[in-house]
Amino acid sequence: MSVQAVTVSPGRFAPGIDVVSRIQSTSNVVMRPEADGRVVRILASQGQRVKTGQPILVLDNVQEAANLDASRSEAIKDRANALRYIFLNDQGAVSTKDRDYYVTQALQSRDRVRSSAATLGYKFVTAPIDGILGNLDTVKLGDFVQKGQSITGIVNNSMLWTLMDVPATQAGQVRLGLPVTVQSQGNPPVQGVGRVVFISPYYGENDDKSSPNTVLVKAVFPNLSGELKTGQFVKNRIITGLSEELAVPAQAVQMKASQSFVFKLYPLRQVLAKIKASTQVLPAQKQALEQLPGSTPIAVQVPVRLGPMQGNAFPVLEGLSKGDQVVVSNTALLRSGIPVKVAASGPSN
Repeated sequence: MSVQAVTVSPGRFAPGIDVVSRIQSTSNVVMRPEADGRVVRILASQGQRVKTGQPILVLDNVQEAANLDASRSEAIKDRANALRYIFLNDQGAVSTKDRDYYVTQALQSRDRVRSSAATLGYKFVTAPIDGILGNLDTVKLGDFVQKGQSITGIVNNSMLWTLMDVPATQAGQVRLGLPVTVQSQGNPPVQGVGRVVFISPYYGENDDKSSPNTVLVKAVFPNLSGELKTGQFVKNRIITGLSEELAVPAQAVQMKASQSFVFKLYPLRQVLAKIKASTQVLPAQKQALEQLPGSTPIAVQVPVRLGPMQGNAFPVLEGLSKGDQVVVSNTALLRSGIPVKVAASGPSN
């Protein structure tokens, strides 16, 4: 039978903790008016990218604008009076008490201007952060909105949190600064890399939605492609270490009764004696093998102990050595002790 084989060689493995979680933006706010009023202008559209301080909605502000104008006029008058009395006091024409009275009036008028300007500013609903504007369909021109009412949201997805509920049995392996790989569940998947920045001192803290026997772990990562979005579910892997071990491809491994096996290649001269002594091999097969060259590859099923699979390979804990060759094709058709023709070979990683 013609088979393909690979040579067992060292590979790099990164043991870790796998968690599915929901991601959130590090900059995500709900826009709420700071005053009651009727919507008279809508200055942005949903899905639009906006800047900090950019007006989104304008509420009816005729009265507030008039109050500001009146406050400014009063402040101009009071400042002029204060300057005049300061001059007259310097000349000895008026008392210090009169000067202080008009200076105080000017300061109070200045503060009233600031207060009126702030009140008018509350009639402009502005973006508190840079980001993308959410759904604005809930607000129309002429609608009356109330202070604190949710209008829409603004999200900046350039930096994201992944909020992971790590089982208590694995939480002890997590440390601040550990790398975390993030992968979306779409096809093709979008990937990112971040770092653990927070480990909760409590169990079951993720908004009371997590299991009481989990620990909330936060990692932050840049959304370099811009394709990941707040609220999206992703697969995370917290990398708890790095190691170099012998690697065997997944396609070489067979499972029987919870035991892992591979077909390892031996030269006939090395295993012929054991085959001839075996009661599992028919005499005719033994005779046929004796006629073959001693270098003929023989596939022998051997038990192996493996670590958890990563990517498409298993770390080899026991059963194989560096330089061994294992079969990676037609393994379901093989039986231990038969000669094979190796069509191709290569490293295992």
